[in-house]
Amino acid sequence: MKKIDREKNIDKRLKPRKPYSGHIFFSSDHGVHEGRLKNYSRYGLFIESTVSLPVGETITIALPYMDGKQTKFKGQVVWCNQEGFGIELFRNRKDTYLKLVK
Repeated sequence: MKKIDREKNIDKRLKPRKPYSGHIFFSSDHGVHEGRLKNYSRYGLFIESTVSLPVGETITIALPYMDGKQTKFKGQVVWCNQEGFGIELFRNRKDTYLKLVK
């Protein structure tokens, strides 16, 4: 039986992710792209996209459906896979918390 290393399997998120499905735009060093926001938390989000971005790249995410106005956030790619990538939002603003409106 294989021993599981519990340290590697701990979810290090401060807040749990909330599921969401909405179309978004984001910009990187390689231009403007489209994707789908699949889930979010206070400090991060997962974007489903065919665009391949390197870990460490900074992107700007435009969320046009928040409170009836366009809102932009900056974040950094912290992981990626074939489905998309995880973003850690920069915490330099008190209003970084995402309050998405359906």
